[in-house]
Amino acid sequence: MVARAADYGGVMTRRARRSAPVALAAAAMMLSGCSALPFLTQQQECVSWVTFDDQQALAASAQLIVVGEVMEQVGTVDLLGGDARLYRFEVLEASDDRYAGIEIEIASRADGCAADPYGFGDQLDTSARIAVFLATDEQWGGLATVTPFDGVVPAGDLEPGLEPGLPSVAPPAP
Repeated sequence: MVARAADYGGVMTRRARRSAPVALAAAAMMLSGCSALPFLTQQQECVSWVTFDDQQALAASAQLIVVGEVMEQVGTVDLLGGDARLYRFEVLEASDDRYAGIEIEIASRADGCAADPYGFGDQLDTSARIAVFLATDEQWGGLATVTPFDGVVPAGDLEPGLEPGLPSVAPPAP
């Protein structure tokens, strides 16, 4: 049996008329990703990462280029509001000679706006010899891959003669 407004003396019709705009507004907000109750949601800014056409463009955004091998993951650091994996890295060659032959820690940037921050893969989760394009993370203060998607190439694919475009940073104290 279907209830009709006439069965309720028109009360159902007035209530339906009053709540229709509220229901439409709530539906529009849900579809747009907004929340009617902002204090119940957590907002997060998402970074739009630059992509690089070639290694020369990547080097222009780096402070340091190192070639070597990842030794192990040693923890995590907070980068852009999320956990980034931190690795110990053995530097065999570097664009700044002060880094050659030492071990450094490198943060592997994650995509903090993705459901799985490393769903695209972790650039430093490898046992291969690699070249890493690095920049200092302003928040953490240590070295990190330039972006979550760019910053690591197989060592054998590194173009010769690349120089970082940004000033180098001093190596960590031993």
